Amino acid sequence: MGERESQSETTSRACGYTKCDQRVVYTGSGRPREYCGPPERVWSNGKTCKQLAAEERRAAQTAGIDGALAMYAATADPLLAAIAAVLPALSEHATALTEVRDAAMARIGEAERQAAEAIEAAQRAETARAQAVREAAAAVREREQAIEARRAAERMARDAEEDRRRQVEAAWREVAEHEGRRAAAEQRASEQTAAATHAHQQRQAEWERAEALARTNRELERINRDLDKRLAAQAAEASAARRAQAAAEAQVVAGRQEIEQVRVDAAGVREALREAFDAHISALEEAREELRRRAERTEADLAATRDELTTARAEAAQLRERLQ
Repeated sequence: MGERESQSETTSRACGYTKCDQRVVYTGSGRPREYCGPPERVWSNGKTCKQLAAEERRAAQTAGIDGALAMYAATADPLLAAIAAVLPALSEHATALTEVRDAAMARIGEAERQAAEAIEAAQRAETARAQAVREAAAAVREREQAIEARRAAERMARDAEEDRRRQVEAAWREVAEHEGRRAAAEQRASEQTAAATHAHQQRQAEWERAEALARTNRELERINRDLDKRLAAQAAEASAARRAQAAAEAQVVAGRQEIEQVRVDAAGVREALREAFDAHISALEEAREELRRRAERTEADLAATRDELTTARAEAAQLRERLQ
């Protein structure tokens, strides 16, 4: 039973991380492992024993007790067994231990000063993070302003299109009115033509009574001349109505072309605004992501600094207790 226990002690050792209670088993081949595994133990902060031991060494070096901590970590197990044997010799080194204690206390004061500086740096990092948050809020406000500007441009485009539509409707109403006037002129000309035909028939009937109706014939001729003049005037009016209709149709065509151009221009403006807005949003998203990464790195550095400070203080307290 005792032989198996001795063999177990020679083939296993404590993990190199002082706070780990697991032991490293040596298989007899290759270089012995310093830390537990495989698999490696992962603590609640996501770090392995090797990483935490490295942080312990850095903290001990900051406090100026790296050598003492390394010696303690290497000789922790055999030292407890040898203390009883070397206790008489410890009295000879009391003066040296006193000097070491004084030096350690001085180093501890220096470590506390450095810790205060680290806390001040952390506060500055927190101030920078608050500034980054304010900048992100300003970026969000700029994005909202860009969205409002795009909406205003779209409203202006819709208003312009509505104005063009009303102009086209007014042009069509004017064309309809010209068409009505032209139809009325043609109706009057038709009626006057029928009246002239009837008058001619009467004149032919009265011609047989030439002598008796001479005065009537002259009157009819005068009436005919008046009718001819009226017909010519009505024909001119109809021609003017046709020209007005052609002009109105040309105006309608021009209005349609102008509306189409306005639609093309509005589509171009909307596309340009959309591209500018998308580019601005992408830039804002990249800036926000960069700020978030910076904040995460700052928080991670602050957490690591706090952990190192806590570890250094705990180790310094342990060292004080051992020195006392």
